[in-house]
Amino acid sequence: MDSIRICVATESLNIFLKKLGLFHKKRKTTRNKQIDFYVKQKFKNYQSDNEKHKLDIKYINLKRGVKSLSNTILIIKNSKTCHEYSKNNKKSYAYFTEVVFAGLHQPSKDIEPLTLKILKAFLKRYKVHSIDLAVDFDWERSVNNTNRPLFQEATKPYQTEGIKPNIRNEGSGMYLNNPNPDTGLLKILLYDKYKKQTEYHKEAIKEELKNWKRLEITIKTKTRFFDWIEKDGANAGIDIINDITQRLGARGVMGVSVEMLSLQIQKLKDLRRSIRFKAWAKEEAINKKNPKMRV
Repeated sequence: MDSIRICVATESLNIFLKKLGLFHKKRKTTRNKQIDFYVKQKFKNYQSDNEKHKLDIKYINLKRGVKSLSNTILIIKNSKTCHEYSKNNKKSYAYFTEVVFAGLHQPSKDIEPLTLKILKAFLKRYKVHSIDLAVDFDWERSVNNTNRPLFQEATKPYQTEGIKPNIRNEGSGMYLNNPNPDTGLLKILLYDKYKKQTEYHKEAIKEELKNWKRLEITIKTKTRFFDWIEKDGANAGIDIINDITQRLGARGVMGVSVEMLSLQIQKLKDLRRSIRFKAWAKEEAINKKNPKMRV
């Protein structure tokens, strides 16, 4: 699981944030310019068609000195999802707020225990709107227009018959933005994870991960997270990931490993478990005074 989105009544959210001691930590901007730029790019399509109600994003940092969306809660107003909820429930545009826990599966970042503690509190109280499931794999091909036909063919079972697939390239990523709603999917994304982490986030990723790619699917849930898990809701997503990666030629007959997903679920069910999500993809830093020493 890489991202979890929750849409709740703004008044209820504010009360809950105060209870958790987080309300005063909301910030309009982040001190990290890289994150601010990244968020504006990543969430630019969240703006609804109503231009009078502009997209508004605030941050709650759960760790000092964050340089990514991991360990950060995004508080989003006037998103498409918020306005969808408002319309369906006959409420004002500002009635709902979207809460996003992003970057929950980042091998180059430590996920803090506090982040999981706060996430569990939200999952026990509110229904989840959507979840991103992601799989990382080695794939020697490039994610660009050359391999666009391959991506289009690999996602064909999840496209709506008779409707042109809305596939677009952005940087080193490729999106299918209009999957068949009957599949429960909101989006399918394939991107070059190594390039993203090294060229954009300026991280020193291990050289052996140079073919690191990620397939990410967004699943619409609109139910309680633990109910979704108990009813094997994640299994449908795993099947889709297996199918697409096999069609891309990036997956063997054994299928994807669900070990990380299993650990995430175990930890969220019982925070007392001694499960830690530590970064492992970065090169170890070398002490310049003594090159033999690692820090």
